[in-house]
Amino acid sequence: MRLTYHTDYALRVLIYLAVNTGKATRVSDVSDSYDISRNHLLKVVLRLGRLGYLTTVRGRSGGIALARKPEEINLGDVVRQIEDDFGLVECMRFEGGTCAISPDCRLKRVVRKAVEAFLSVFDDYSLADIAGNREALAELLGLMGKTSEQA
Repeated sequence: MRLTYHTDYALRVLIYLAVNTGKATRVSDVSDSYDISRNHLLKVVLRLGRLGYLTTVRGRSGGIALARKPEEINLGDVVRQIEDDFGLVECMRFEGGTCAISPDCRLKRVVRKAVEAFLSVFDDYSLADIAGNREALAELLGLMGKTSEQA
């Protein structure tokens, strides 16, 4: 199983904002901390905003912030909403497909069960769980002295 960069970046944005609470954060701050393309990150941020995970304020004093408490953001929900395709085998991606054994193949059921198991692990965690080590993350992201906890 593999997540797309879009999902990976979405989770990283959420972690950054969970660590940098109470501060207006610019997309460029996040892209600089992770060394990720700002343009690509903008697309991720827009999607997270449309899904209700972020608030976005345009303009000079604008920025992005979590729209919910980290405890209220379930990772399984985020992954399901951001990830575009869980069709790991052709018969799950295309109706009909070209696989010769598709009509009687039992692989699809096994793969579907594996995907459900994969996602169920994410369901067990919130953003608060993975961002609970705020000080260590703040230091790694170059936010030491900038987090609201330390202000």
